[in-house]
Amino acid sequence: MSDDQIHLPVSSFLAPPREESLQFWHPNRFGVRFAPERFRRRLQSMHPDLDITWHPLKERWLVWYRRPRIQHGWLLLFVAEDSQHRYVPLDERIMAACYEQSGFKWGSGKAYWSRIEDEAQRDQADRDASREQGLEDAGSDHWDYTKIKVSMCGQSSGSKFANHHAGD
Repeated sequence: MSDDQIHLPVSSFLAPPREESLQFWHPNRFGVRFAPERFRRRLQSMHPDLDITWHPLKERWLVWYRRPRIQHGWLLLFVAEDSQHRYVPLDERIMAACYEQSGFKWGSGKAYWSRIEDEAQRDQADRDASREQGLEDAGSDHWDYTKIKVSMCGQSSGSKFANHHAGD
């Protein structure tokens, strides 16, 4: 090796502990901590296949839906936290989030997915319209500059090129 080469240390990648994973704390896990029984009963009155566990490392509640075809039988619906990723206690916000995703509100999974697609298409149309407006705003001055203009000096027929061969 020559002296002009850069030598960097090779870093070894260590996978994070399994306990940090959200899926690790599913309801079938031995020793998992569940929400108080009163809250679990309220949650399961909405749907019997819902359950809620505590993630001790992230200190967040995890809401699960029982799905036998999934590896451990549980689908993580959401982590109970607000939009700034702060802790949310066991209250009506969790119940409202479950209801928001349920077939009771939308009638079916297909109707729920249709709403999600409609929102995505609406957001894309808004982004496209905003981009087009930005391009139009930026380009309109240049477009106006390149148009043929009448100089307004002397005799004019309204076009610079009307008499372009008059000198012949």
